[in-house]
Amino acid sequence: MSALLLRFGLWTVLISLALYVISETFPSGPTAEFLSSSLLQKIGLVGVLMVAVGFVVSFFDKAASKVMKQRCTVCRKPIPHGEIYCREHLRRILEDEDHRRHATPGRHA
Repeated sequence: MSALLLRFGLWTVLISLALYVISETFPSGPTAEFLSSSLLQKIGLVGVLMVAVGFVVSFFDKAASKVMKQRCTVCRKPIPHGEIYCREHLRRILEDEDHRRHATPGRHA
């Protein structure tokens, strides 16, 4: 979410600056009546606000990832960083996969 806000805000600021340059370069052109300076200022302000909100959301995302514990996707038990399942569910999933792979119908021991 924060990356989306940052990128969209930066593109908005960039586009508003480009439109400002175009409107100042060709003051009697067709874009002059369509793009007033107050409109360009509002577009630039929206872009800057989006960038600022993106930085704030990014900060809170990083802080939340440090504070929140990871949990097992099945039982929601706290687990070490980088894991998906607790030991019990990981063993069960691995055993199920082992049985599925090695229990083919045409195979005899």
